[in-house]
Amino acid sequence: MPEEYIGLRVARWRDIAGMTQQQLAAEIGVSREYVSMIENGKRAVTKRSMLIALASALGVSTTDLTAQPYLPRSRNDLALYAAVPAIRKAMDDDEPATARPAAQLAAEADRAMRARMACDNPTLGVLLPRLICDVRSTANVDDDPVAHRIAVQALVTGSLALKPQGHVDLAMRLAERAVRAAELTADPACVAAADYALAQAILATGLRKRSWTLASTAAEKIQRRCGTDECRAWYGMLNLHAAMSAASLSQYDLAEGHLAEAEAAARRTAGDPWRMEFTTANVAVWRVGVVLENGEPAKAPELARQVDQSTLRTPQRRARLHMDAGRGLHAAKRNEEAVRAFLRAESIAPHETRSRAAVREIIAHMVRDSPLRGGSDELRQLAVRMGIDPLSPEGHAT
Repeated sequence: MPEEYIGLRVARWRDIAGMTQQQLAAEIGVSREYVSMIENGKRAVTKRSMLIALASALGVSTTDLTAQPYLPRSRNDLALYAAVPAIRKAMDDDEPATARPAAQLAAEADRAMRARMACDNPTLGVLLPRLICDVRSTANVDDDPVAHRIAVQALVTGSLALKPQGHVDLAMRLAERAVRAAELTADPACVAAADYALAQAILATGLRKRSWTLASTAAEKIQRRCGTDECRAWYGMLNLHAAMSAASLSQYDLAEGHLAEAEAAARRTAGDPWRMEFTTANVAVWRVGVVLENGEPAKAPELARQVDQSTLRTPQRRARLHMDAGRGLHAAKRNEEAVRAFLRAESIAPHETRSRAAVREIIAHMVRDSPLRGGSDELRQLAVRMGIDPLSPEGHAT
């Protein structure tokens, strides 16, 4: 099947909605010519704010435009994809569950958190369904804050793992369940973790202001309630998410303020019990992502170059740095360098890279825009790895 791009789906949904290009342009605040470029594949849709604006104007979800979740291309891809039905069943109170020792569940929750950051989908696919099911049973039987904390860890991990794959509805359910479990712990770190997962899921649905409000309010609450490293880490992570949400709302000064708060918190924080890799280096990775949203994408490669990659401990963060550098390089029209950055990301975390809609959109755009059929050898290699046919009519400019 030829690789489609977001613009084709925009055109299809616009026709269904009975809108003209001019009407859609007026809804999202751009020119008709800009919409035409998107629909004809001359302008890649890579900013979260533009994707959300298009989806909102057309009355569809962002995943209707990105066509996520993508079909698996390898056994590693399949591992988490195939676990989704079992995770849905695990969320059902009628699903049989086993009350297991809290220590055993805590160890599995920690393995799941590590696996997510390691982009280890086979381990996640095995652990998450049973873990999510059994922590519910154990927490209900024991009514123990420790058991509820483990439940929050499992639910948050599942939500954060599934959201970028396009399973937004399930990520939302898991995050909402985590919020309810967190309320039973009286633990500010658990409450903050659940709010973070929920804010992430809400942003994926396109509700940018609501996402920012939740993250910033949750950050204020945990700052007042606790001074431990664990709480400082979640204060910082909530500020990082608030920065991204603010940037998507074009609130650039606000985004910078959140980044500064996160960086200050990272300098005072040690340890990583939730396996989120909250460090100054990770804050720098998030900063690269924020400038991609705030209208200065060409700054991303230089900011990425300044990150000491040797201090990034997990494949998930290293791959994200290269992906965002590639997005910035594409914006700066340095496509050969962008291809190399994406290849580095794909070599570090193949499924994580292939699941990113913005990366797929850029690669398909570069293939279409290349003066050579299918592009350079490196671009063709990258396209094939991403599941994009470099020789299809829709993958190449005509």
